[in-house]
Amino acid sequence: MKWFEGSVADAISSAQQKRCLFIVFAADEQPASVSTQESWDSDAVGSVASSSVALKVTPGSDSYTQFTQIYPVTIVPTSYMISPLSGGPLEVVQGTASTDELLAKLQSAQEKLTSAGSAMAANTAGAAPAQASAAATAPAPQTASGAAASTTPAAQQPSNEDKIAKARELIAMKRQQRQEEEKQKDLDSELSRRESGKKLQEYKAQQKSREASDRRKEMQREKDEADRAREEIRRKIAEDKAARRQKQSGSAAASASSEPVSATAAAAAAPSVARPPSLPSDMARIQFRFPDGSSLTEDFSSTTQLSVARQFVADRVSDRFPNGFSLCTTYPRQELTFEVDDQTLQELQLSPRSAVLVLPKTTGKQRRGGSGAGAATALSPDSGVWKIIMIPLLLLQAIWQWLTGSAASSSSPSTPAPSGSQAASQPMPQASSSGDAAEARQRRGRGPETGSSFGVSKEGRVNRFKPNDGGDEDDDMGTWNGNSTQQQ
Repeated sequence: MKWFEGSVADAISSAQQKRCLFIVFAADEQPASVSTQESWDSDAVGSVASSSVALKVTPGSDSYTQFTQIYPVTIVPTSYMISPLSGGPLEVVQGTASTDELLAKLQSAQEKLTSAGSAMAANTAGAAPAQASAAATAPAPQTASGAAASTTPAAQQPSNEDKIAKARELIAMKRQQRQEEEKQKDLDSELSRRESGKKLQEYKAQQKSREASDRRKEMQREKDEADRAREEIRRKIAEDKAARRQKQSGSAAASASSEPVSATAAAAAAPSVARPPSLPSDMARIQFRFPDGSSLTEDFSSTTQLSVARQFVADRVSDRFPNGFSLCTTYPRQELTFEVDDQTLQELQLSPRSAVLVLPKTTGKQRRGGSGAGAATALSPDSGVWKIIMIPLLLLQAIWQWLTGSAASSSSPSTPAPSGSQAASQPMPQASSSGDAAEARQRRGRGPETGSSFGVSKEGRVNRFKPNDGGDEDDDMGTWNGNSTQQQ
């Protein structure tokens, strides 16, 4: 394809002079434009359009802007085949076009152009004889009228303005037709879009249905596998139980065929599962625990007296405890003395099971020390005997303190007599000298003896130093709280 090199106006003028087809191809660099460009450049299309004026415009160029002002381009690529006579488009190809499609459009446009040219030639030929006959029949006028008659045929020919108006009408008609075609195309595309959307929704629904079906199948498969695994485990458990029962029955038959052993050895060698889970209600199982950590278990009747259990322990641990032993319960801790030997194990709450501690007895020296400790405990400050002894002594101490306090200072209150366990815990009062009494008065906050330069006045629990000579009253602000700490 040979493309015209020049502006749109030059291309239109060339097509009008040659009275050939005017082709305009709007294209960009996209694959659709490249494919259509290859179709235009093919030999078949080039041979058919060799007599036409072909112009290629690209978006953004001046030629494209000038062309779109008259012929709007909505889709790129677009091919226009325009008539040079009327200026209207004969064929329009939008989008990608193949070689065959372009050939068909070119042939259709050339046929339309040929028919339009023939019609215009016929109209021109019919108008010429009519003008000639009118000129022959008309009488010869004067010179002025002859001049007017000579100008009549020229006036009857269509002027350029009429041609332009007609071309504009044709362009408006084609534009309206193109707009209707675009509306129809938009409607078709909208229907196609809705149809494709409907198909897409149907496809998604089918896909969801397939996924749900696959999930159900997968869950069923996992459930079947879990059931099979559970059945396999149950089968193995049943086989293990059967093998265990067979082994136990074989060991029982072997033990029955062997020599009988003693009852004690048989009871020790019997498996723990052979023992009954609980003792009869009339039996008592006692575990005797020793200081070294060992233990001894024996079953007695619940009506058995404690002396029988004590004798049972004595027969087996006489070499361990040469000084004797004593029995004690674990919790609550209580010694089982000889006084309760005539009581039964059930009465002592040692049935059906219990643990008893076997402890060695202390020596005579330890027992004597224990009796002395008991005497000291009897004479402890909390005992009643000690309180009875201390009551008169406390009364005497209170009287003595009152007398010594009155003699020393009339303003000093007497010390109240202690009561209860505090009085009992105080030591016996001893006679003291006058110096000791003064020290005691100083400790009690009564101040020094007469002759000292300071005195003490007490208000509640606060002691105040006050000079005896009536010094500055500001010294009353100095206080002493009895703990040698200064208060401001």
